[in-house]
Amino acid sequence: MNIKSFSFDWNDYNGELSSFDRSQIMNIMEDYYNSDLSVAKIRSKYSISSNVRNLAKEFPFVYLEEKCPYDDSNLVKQLTSRTGYSTRIPQCPTCGHKLNSNCNCDGCREERRRIQEQKRELVILTYPTDIDKVKYEDLSSSSKIFLSALLHAGLNEEANKISGETIIENKLSPTNEFDEIILEHLLSKNIILIDPMSPIDAFSADNFPNEYYYFKVNYLVNVEMGSEGMGYLEYPDRTNIIQHHKEECLGMWRQIALYECLEYLVEQMNEARFNFNPQDKTRLVINHLIEEYSIGQIWNLIYGSVNNAAAWYQKSNVTKKHAANSVITTLNNRGDRAKAENWKLKSYRRSYNNKLSQLSMVFFDSILQIGNEGFEKIPSIDLISC
Repeated sequence: MNIKSFSFDWNDYNGELSSFDRSQIMNIMEDYYNSDLSVAKIRSKYSISSNVRNLAKEFPFVYLEEKCPYDDSNLVKQLTSRTGYSTRIPQCPTCGHKLNSNCNCDGCREERRRIQEQKRELVILTYPTDIDKVKYEDLSSSSKIFLSALLHAGLNEEANKISGETIIENKLSPTNEFDEIILEHLLSKNIILIDPMSPIDAFSADNFPNEYYYFKVNYLVNVEMGSEGMGYLEYPDRTNIIQHHKEECLGMWRQIALYECLEYLVEQMNEARFNFNPQDKTRLVINHLIEEYSIGQIWNLIYGSVNNAAAWYQKSNVTKKHAANSVITTLNNRGDRAKAENWKLKSYRRSYNNKLSQLSMVFFDSILQIGNEGFEKIPSIDLISC
């Protein structure tokens, strides 16, 4: 190493070798980098204190060509050890700026603040809130029920916004997929809006701010509430919904049943250690079963189908993928056989891992007022009454 080729920062030097004059320090560095002398012999040669254990850390910093972005000073860095190792990050001798993403100098803090302000302005422009409020009486029954469940799941204590993170914690619906369907439904009709004051990291960095994370952003309710306030939205009038929209309620019951069954199916497949991602065929089979069976009865069929596949995998030479793929076919066949042979199919109870969602509670307890019968009875318009 050519020591004389470096420009050293002597002005700020206060290392353990500061009692030596510059020429002596240069000689120490020359011996350290360019001789065969051990560190111990170098200490002895120059009478350096034994307390100086890492000699390279006591050398003055060297100036770099790279300049500080805030005051145009040349950055400095520590020379490496003999092995080429150094933990010091290049920094500015004037303002303390460090050449890393976590620098906390005044300049970097100000720059981060400025960038955050720019991002916030862009988010506010992209997600305006001065949109005409939707009239509550114009909402469909599905919209009213979805909104009620969303408020149950995520409304904050101040009752002025819905927390995306709380939606997950309080389980809006049986699955994240259904959560997203509900949110998209309400967003598409301007019933809720993206809160432009949501955390900046709630918006995707790859397509900022046009893409966002459903369960990181917050939402604002954009419905005319009148004197009744938010409670009117959170607790809709069940009589009006049932009297005028029975078919719509039946459709929602079946939709909830579909996702209740998908949730349980995925849980059982995971317990059997089968890789599984429900696709169109799975939905077709479950929707077919919902015409004949309750949610709890379909859970019974699912449990038996998954366990049959797991036993088949354990006792034969089939691949795990082949065994997993057999579950849906078996589920369909068991459902048809149960009907043909008039099985007395017991309704399974809700498992600890599949707690009731806010949507299910709102719909079965508050709207239909049938409670657990929503789980134990076949979806039927005859059970939808005031």
